Amino acid sequence: ATTEAFESHYLICDECFEELRVSQLLTEGLSQRRIDRRYSGEVAVLQFTGPVQLTRRSAELTALSQSVLEQKDTDVLIDLSRVSRIDSAGLGLLMSCYSHAIRNHRALKLLNPSRDVRELLRFTKIDAVLETYDDEQEALQSFG
Repeated sequence: ATTEAFESHYLICDECFEELRVSQLLTEGLSQRRIDRRYSGEVAVLQFTGPVQLTRRSAELTALSQSVLEQKDTDVLIDLSRVSRIDSAGLGLLMSCYSHAIRNHRALKLLNPSRDVRELLRFTKIDAVLETYDDEQEALQSFG
């Protein structure tokens, strides 16, 4: 009876239901491999495994954050070629990841943003902070 009361409360209470939904999204984001990681020297290259949108409710935000936070001793190159859209939450996360890299005396750069994503980076002036490249070899060489 207690379990039934608990479950029915979560289904009726909007606040609790939203909390449950968010926790399920986080669990999904942490349990599914959404980002491939490979290393080129001292640089971790992160690439999404499929098409994504880095938006407020996407599990990919959690996956990207976790992948970058795991890189304490390497520079990071984030391949955005499979990212079709970024909202303010996605931009905020990119800046948070950049701050994490700087605090650890590392660098974070971006690779292959779509035309729309590149335009958003330019419009928000984030491209003045985060170096962006179209060529992977050029990006890797820029880490020096």
